[in-house]
Amino acid sequence: MAKSHQNEAETENLAIAEVSGSRPGSMLRAMNCANLDAEKLLTGFGTFGFYQMFVYIMANIGFFLYAGESMIISLIMQDPDFVCTDPEAVALNETFGVCEYFSVISNSTVKCSNFEYLKGKDEYFTSEFGLICDRQTYGEHSVTIFMIGSMICTPILTQLADLYGRRVTYLIPLWLAVLASIGCAFSPNYLIFMICRFIAGIGTAGIGTIGFVIMLETIAPAFRSLTPFVSTIVWVAGYTTVGIVHLYIQSWRWQFFVLVAPFLLTVSYYWLLPESIHWMITYKKHKGVTSYVKRSSRFNRKELDLEKCKSSQPESFNAKKRTFVDLFTNGPLLFQLFSHCIIMIVMNFTYWALSLFSTDLHENEMIGYFLSGFVELPAAGTVFLLAYFGRRTVTGWSLLAQSALMFIAVFYPGRNAVAMTLFLSVKLFNSVSWVAEPLLVGEMSPTTTRNMFYGVVGFVGEIGSIIAPYFNRLKTIHDAAPAFAVALLSLLAGLLALCSPETKDMPMPEDINDFDPGPVYRWIFGSKSKILETNNENDKNIVPLLDPIPEEPTEFEK
Repeated sequence: MAKSHQNEAETENLAIAEVSGSRPGSMLRAMNCANLDAEKLLTGFGTFGFYQMFVYIMANIGFFLYAGESMIISLIMQDPDFVCTDPEAVALNETFGVCEYFSVISNSTVKCSNFEYLKGKDEYFTSEFGLICDRQTYGEHSVTIFMIGSMICTPILTQLADLYGRRVTYLIPLWLAVLASIGCAFSPNYLIFMICRFIAGIGTAGIGTIGFVIMLETIAPAFRSLTPFVSTIVWVAGYTTVGIVHLYIQSWRWQFFVLVAPFLLTVSYYWLLPESIHWMITYKKHKGVTSYVKRSSRFNRKELDLEKCKSSQPESFNAKKRTFVDLFTNGPLLFQLFSHCIIMIVMNFTYWALSLFSTDLHENEMIGYFLSGFVELPAAGTVFLLAYFGRRTVTGWSLLAQSALMFIAVFYPGRNAVAMTLFLSVKLFNSVSWVAEPLLVGEMSPTTTRNMFYGVVGFVGEIGSIIAPYFNRLKTIHDAAPAFAVALLSLLAGLLALCSPETKDMPMPEDINDFDPGPVYRWIFGSKSKILETNNENDKNIVPLLDPIPEEPTEFEK
């Protein structure tokens, strides 16, 4: 056993030596790749390093799929035009949109049992599966089950991603989402369709949450504030592609298949997508770091002096193995976790309510749909606001603006030009918050808990997505009730966002002890040094729930 460990150590030292320049023909001039600073390393490869941009684009492609998966349902769950074809209803000339009629024969009201769809049975899945009349709400359930799948799996995947790496916990959900969506296209009945949608929701949990973390941990700090620009363009491209496919393909099954089938090519990610350099350095996966540096140097055609990329922490420093327990036993983390869970609930609820019901904005449902998508594009310009004002300010004030506009919308209920303008403006500011908030959460959370923190926020935030399909039911209280509810919630979310730490031009924290609790928490509980003393005391009493698996070479490392 001792000999085996010795051989492994020698192999690792040889690998480090090859990268470090201590072997003939090495690529880089440095001592070794141990104890590196990921931020300095990525900066060394350049703001637009070719290899880093390549990985960044791969992760963004997943967001295109996510947009398609999410928005297709808003177009294929429309209420179809139908007529009742029961002989007695036809004789009474009461057929269009009729669910029940008065039967002269039985002298009672009876439900229609035979229907004919004016645009064909295969245009919407609601018509093919008979989701009309007393089953009309079943279409909304297909959105909810998708969101529940994502919600349930998000915290599990993020815990695994922090312990075992980002790569595998991103790829498996990605492929699962693709296969499940193809399954939706071939579903023989409503039950199978719902099962496939649930599985697809599980897959998108990895695409959305872990995919975003991969992007943050792949690119240089100087480019990080620009990530929302690209992500917004990709999301809107996916959003509008769904509308274009819907215009030219009548069958909902073919719409699903055409949108998802190209993503079968993501099987190539098995060989192309590397592990996060931040994660490998934090958990001292030296062979993985060695392989990453070699490949980056080859693709970027740039040699680095790794001595200049050393971490300021001593080499003996070992990253603590954090679990969910740390999130709930650390005061500053718990405060920000609670705040951003509320913020994400509001953002999700507002976005999906406005998106899913965008077809109600205009007499022509597709005009409303495309306007709702295109209005998100100006939000991409928010990256310049992020660079000047910072993440916290942009997030907070965009949510407050969203609140103010929704308060105005309370006085303009119904379908009219003013209401449409207000709702589109709300969608714009909501999109701005979606540009800033994920970046704020990703940058403020420590590397050792980043996926878990982001995962819990995403998990709780999905509550907003789950209840969004039932947004219009608030109108049973009052026509202005939906707008009033969003206005109040947005006001709360905006104030909580302003309690966050500012992350502009700040390095991402490696561990909990580096975490900035934000101005409000510091004002209430004292200076950061005092908070750190409490954190250190808590660390002594925490027992890890799971340990990372032993380091083994992946296909990428080979």
